[in-house]
Amino acid sequence: MKQLRHLIALIFCLLLPAAFAASQKPVRVEAVVDWPNNKIYLNAVLDVTGARLGTSNAELRRELRNELLKKLSQVADKLIQNLVDGESAADQLAGTDLAEYWASLKVSTYQLAENRASATLDIPLRGKGSLLAYLPLAYNTETLNEKSKSDVTLYDQRPGIAEYDSSDLEPLLYTGLIIDARHLPFEPTLDAGIYTSSGRQIYGAAYLTRTTAVRRGVAGFVSDETVADARRRAGKRPLKVSALDAARFKGNALVISDEDAARLTAHAGSRENLRRARVVVLVGSDKLRSRY
Repeated sequence: MKQLRHLIALIFCLLLPAAFAASQKPVRVEAVVDWPNNKIYLNAVLDVTGARLGTSNAELRRELRNELLKKLSQVADKLIQNLVDGESAADQLAGTDLAEYWASLKVSTYQLAENRASATLDIPLRGKGSLLAYLPLAYNTETLNEKSKSDVTLYDQRPGIAEYDSSDLEPLLYTGLIIDARHLPFEPTLDAGIYTSSGRQIYGAAYLTRTTAVRRGVAGFVSDETVADARRRAGKRPLKVSALDAARFKGNALVISDEDAARLTAHAGSRENLRRARVVVLVGSDKLRSRY
């Protein structure tokens, strides 16, 4: 009988850690990329049960932060894969060492209540300390030159429907650009490239200084051009066009007509406003917030 009691006690001791481990549920982490607010919101929750009982706040906070950073890394990989130049740029950026950036991040909030610990992490997409600030995009490597001869021809073929100030010979100064892509499978991206239907690129991070791109973002994304953010970004007199295609470069770049591009680039002031990142892309409301 005594030996039986010892055997039962031994079995209990062996099974107890396994029972604790089984009761220890994995950390639940969710992430949302909020394009209108230019933020990545991450939330992590864990149940303080089983082997976690008696764990200090510092250890719980550290575990939550590690899981938040794992999720953030996955989201960053997805965003990098959706950059304007498709596979080539993604491959080039895939080796980007973000360890220093990850190390600098701290949880935004932490709470422990009723055997449940939670933490959040809010990451800006643009601005100081943002993800965009740490990505080595090819900023300021291209220049949108004055209109070419082909642009002049296209511009001269324009329909005369209130496109000019006082003279048919004077191009209109546009304060920005609004592209409607709501009818296309376009997804918001950190580097919204714009191409003409003949294949010429006229906009993207390469046309902006690093300071401008990081501070303002390459483009703004909204579902309605009348919202305040769109008006502030594109100005009072933007050129409004409909995108022709989003299939090029895996759907993360937009194509507009050569005629619209000619109208946009005909005035030096319009070209300068592009350099100020005064570009807004209209997308479906379901694409403004991406869940991971």
